[in-house]
Amino acid sequence: MSKFSITILALLFSVPFLWGQEKWDYNWFLGGYSSGEGLKLTFSPTLSGIEFTQTNIKMEGSNTSMSDADGNLLFYSNGCKIVNAQGEVMLNGDSINPGQVQNFFCPFGGSPIRQGVIALPAPEKDSLFYVFNLDWDQPYLLDTNYFGVAPQRLFYQVINMNYDSGNGRVTIKNQIAVQDTFARGNISVARHANGKDWWVIVPKSHTNCYFLVPVTAEGVQPAQLKCAGHVWSDDDSGAQACFSPDLKKYIRFNAWNGLNIYDFDNATGDLSNSILITFPNDTINYIAGAAISSNSRFLYLSARKRVYQFDLHASDIEASKIKVAEWDGTYNPSATIFYLSALAPDGKIYISSTSSTLNLHVIERPNCPGLSCQLVQRGVELPAYNFATIPNFPHYRISNVECDSTNNAIETVLANSDIAMYPNPTQGELWINFPEIDNQSTQLKIFDLLGQLVFQERVAQPLSRIDLSGLKPGNYIYSIQQSGVVSSGKIVKIE
Repeated sequence: MSKFSITILALLFSVPFLWGQEKWDYNWFLGGYSSGEGLKLTFSPTLSGIEFTQTNIKMEGSNTSMSDADGNLLFYSNGCKIVNAQGEVMLNGDSINPGQVQNFFCPFGGSPIRQGVIALPAPEKDSLFYVFNLDWDQPYLLDTNYFGVAPQRLFYQVINMNYDSGNGRVTIKNQIAVQDTFARGNISVARHANGKDWWVIVPKSHTNCYFLVPVTAEGVQPAQLKCAGHVWSDDDSGAQACFSPDLKKYIRFNAWNGLNIYDFDNATGDLSNSILITFPNDTINYIAGAAISSNSRFLYLSARKRVYQFDLHASDIEASKIKVAEWDGTYNPSATIFYLSALAPDGKIYISSTSSTLNLHVIERPNCPGLSCQLVQRGVELPAYNFATIPNFPHYRISNVECDSTNNAIETVLANSDIAMYPNPTQGELWINFPEIDNQSTQLKIFDLLGQLVFQERVAQPLSRIDLSGLKPGNYIYSIQQSGVVSSGKIVKIE
């Protein structure tokens, strides 16, 4: 059998796992704390546009959006109301979160709950969509052992896009999918093994239990309770949860309860084989985010001033931990530290900060191990403020592509060092990534093959851009000296 035939067969057999490659997450909405500061990020599937947009919605924690199967924006939500593609509140889309959120948060902004809202397309109904959101109540107000407030209802709304000349209408509103006491956030959604239905998962507070709500062509079904692994404490805020794109792993992570990794069965909804990895509080500093690469192998944890990578395919996942970034101390205008993260349609992972900033961090090559993942601090410049948020989406696609070290993006991990250098060969722009750096003594020197020094620069940032455009094409020898340790090797400059 020819190589071409094998490739075609592999593609055919992979189709059921690609789920159609829908474009429902092609539009992201971010926003500032101030009213009217909306940001629209458009993917196609690369990040093709970032624009400031006037809107009457604020994003303060809860954040989701929905596009059609062709990538055209339909609506977005902050957990208080649903806004159509024209920037107007959708018909019957106001007051979708009755109670404490509506009374005390919505008049001034959005729901403050991290991962407190999520949208998904209805199974086998082209024009229907669901929005699930958590409320905010006071179940522990008189219990001094617990923080007083927590969600008690998981609501859902049904949207029919055939109304209002295609701008949509909320036709079913504030229906209760589950009523109990929930953790303070972390709605996640996974595709069912049948490729059509969905699982909506929400953690139950003070337990190791999770409510899984099936969503089928017949509608929202009764919840199932699945229990496994670590029992979470009352300190469950500031967390992020996610599924791997292949839906074999479920992750939930925060500073106080650590990294919780489960095997997930998307046919039954079962969680099993739990792993708990804890961190000292001074390592995470109360801020936590989580996202997984498109090939479902590498988990990235944001921990305020650091980002860590774990290999989910390793026999010892905890031992695979490597720090891939250390905050460089920049304020823009607030501290550009690492917080919530999300895998985008372009296969990159974008990371927000905890307060109003004019940028997102980006992991350029999440499918690559260690520092070759290329985390670029403030890699995306924004025309207006983003206040901490990142959109909450299901995974609509998977990728079996491993780390791509072809074309002009070959990475070099220096021998006996945690330093990464890329691309090499280079056309002039060279990046050097240090997990830690002594910015007073780190020097890069480049020599030609006759031993003549042709370039020298002090490196001051953990991720530094070096401009080698002045060098002629050819082979060179570099030397990096840091705290008395010298690493060296070859650099190739090409046209």
